[in-house]
Amino acid sequence: MGEVYKARDTRLDRTVAIKTSKTEFNERFDREARAVAALNHSNICHLYDVGPNYLVMEYIEGAPLKGPIPLDQALKYAAQICDALDAAHKKGITHRDLKPANILVTKAGIKLLDFGLAKVSATAAKPIDDATVAMELTGKNEIVGTLFYMSPEQLQSQATGQEIDGRSDIFSFGLVLYEMLTGKRAFDGASPASVIAAIMERPAPSIAMVAPPALDRLLQRCLAKDPDDRWQSARDLRAELEWIADGPTEGIAGPASSPVRPGKREWIAAGLLAVGFAASSWIAYRATRPAELKPLVRLDVDLGPGVSFGSREGADAILSPDGTRIACVSHRKLFTRRLDQPTAAELAGTDGAYAPFFSPDGEWLAFFTPGKLKKVAVAGGAVVDLCDAGRISSGGGSWGEDGNIIAALNAGAGLMRIPSAGGAPTPVVERAQGEGAQRWPQILPEGRAVVFTEATTSSPAFEGSKIEAVFLTDRRRKTLVRGGAFGRYLPASKGTGYLVYLSKGILFAVPFDPGKLELDGTPSPVLEDVASGPLGSAQFDFARNGTLVYRGGQTGTNLVTVQWLDAAGNTEPLLARPGHYQWPRVSPDGQRLALQEGKDIVVYEPRRDTMTRLEASATALGPTWSPDGRYLVYQGIRYVRSDGAGKPQQLFPELSQGTHSPLRQTESGWRTTKTIPIRPISITTSGRQA
Repeated sequence: MGEVYKARDTRLDRTVAIKTSKTEFNERFDREARAVAALNHSNICHLYDVGPNYLVMEYIEGAPLKGPIPLDQALKYAAQICDALDAAHKKGITHRDLKPANILVTKAGIKLLDFGLAKVSATAAKPIDDATVAMELTGKNEIVGTLFYMSPEQLQSQATGQEIDGRSDIFSFGLVLYEMLTGKRAFDGASPASVIAAIMERPAPSIAMVAPPALDRLLQRCLAKDPDDRWQSARDLRAELEWIADGPTEGIAGPASSPVRPGKREWIAAGLLAVGFAASSWIAYRATRPAELKPLVRLDVDLGPGVSFGSREGADAILSPDGTRIACVSHRKLFTRRLDQPTAAELAGTDGAYAPFFSPDGEWLAFFTPGKLKKVAVAGGAVVDLCDAGRISSGGGSWGEDGNIIAALNAGAGLMRIPSAGGAPTPVVERAQGEGAQRWPQILPEGRAVVFTEATTSSPAFEGSKIEAVFLTDRRRKTLVRGGAFGRYLPASKGTGYLVYLSKGILFAVPFDPGKLELDGTPSPVLEDVASGPLGSAQFDFARNGTLVYRGGQTGTNLVTVQWLDAAGNTEPLLARPGHYQWPRVSPDGQRLALQEGKDIVVYEPRRDTMTRLEASATALGPTWSPDGRYLVYQGIRYVRSDGAGKPQQLFPELSQGTHSPLRQTESGWRTTKTIPIRPISITTSGRQA
């Protein structure tokens, strides 16, 4: 249809988006201009100006909506979408192309875009005939919109002449809500015909596995085939969403074979704030039984000053089996505290600790140090050596009810059994030739079998890893999951439960029979953005009562948030969107901030809330401002304009000719080819000259 440009409005000194048409102001442009001009809402993209073949619109820094996302975030976004739809419907405007691609997520919330297919009612200015728009867009009289997100009446309108109103948008909203929570389309198919058949005939899908019953009922009503059976206004729908979000909420109920359903986030434990950057925090919540019907509760748990996370392997924080105590690794030492007590206490003698795990009664902690497997009482006391372990890498352990520990003592060997009082290790699972490392075991109930990860790659995505199970009596092995790691069994009722594991930063759950070592269903996503570590380790842990503690962050990485830090030690978020930021540098005039993000240099202007990504060659390490703020120097030998114009240049062109050093080789050795003058400088700080 046309093109979109990012541009600068020189009159009002702002960044805008310009949508240009291939033809002079076609029907779709006319429709979008009239629809957006009639609206003035914080969650709808604003129209600034109209030309012969272009629209000047608000420039939005954001990304298209994509699921699955956490329940509380989904409810927040859903309410904002409904608020925008309500504003449009009150003006007699039906969007008709509501889909994730037309919803941008920004720091301030969502923005609804693209009213090019909007239906303008007879009460609005200059309604445009639908058939005319269909002919304009497709060349023939066809339905308009995006097939996967159409309502039944939208699919039938061209053939039957059925009237389209705001309730069609409510059906599309239900499809978007389903995708937000599950990451999948509600109605899918191998061909357009099968998609149409699914929308017209297939019952609405359920979200009972990942959401409370009230939200599932709300979705079912959104996706009713008959518009009269749906919510009749976006305003009422928004009010219902806000009621569900504010609570009290029902527990998440579903069929017996549904996966772990966290319905109560109970603890937010120990966020770590570094100078200028916020590190990822530990979060825990408890799966609420449907009968409890308890509201959502969040509490801050301060582990005390100086406690910070960052062990090299295993979960940095774990829960006792009864869920009453948390233990964490900070500065390579063990700390522990009861959740009903105010502070955490260091366990003396645990220097070098990593990958801890509790005894079944919660009274002891076993842990690794380089070269040893040890244990210590949670109340403190002498540290007891249990056996030798790998000096470089060990892979976690599990303490059984029979008094034995099964652990991965060395990356190059199979799982071993060690008496919890200490003693010589004996093999549990032989490692065959060519197999990956056997790590992160968990002994299943009654001690008859163990689940573990075979990690064949250190890739954080776990592409080469798999979750295995073995009977301890006859050593029969089964592969449970491929492409996942850190499998953990969570009991649900007697003899049944779920296998919970991590894959590509998403926590999955699948019904699991621990007696037969068999999965009984399809894995479902439970939680996204869970951090992981090397060789199949992951940053989460369960207690028997369903409480989950996990560390947020992308797989294998730690995202950070940029903060202002004032002289009094107070911090204020500057860039709300987390990223892989390093080397923050404030411009000489104090109005801009340069950072390294990944391999790129970005310049952020807080006053305008704009981010400019600069074209840079190679990895742009360590940006530094020129005194006038016009340039940024990086890697010591390259520079680029700070406004994004132009291409990177060599600071010393001679360094890029031939070799990367101003030297040439002669028969007698290396000699300089040119002398680069260096002007001495003087730096004065606090009255002292350096």
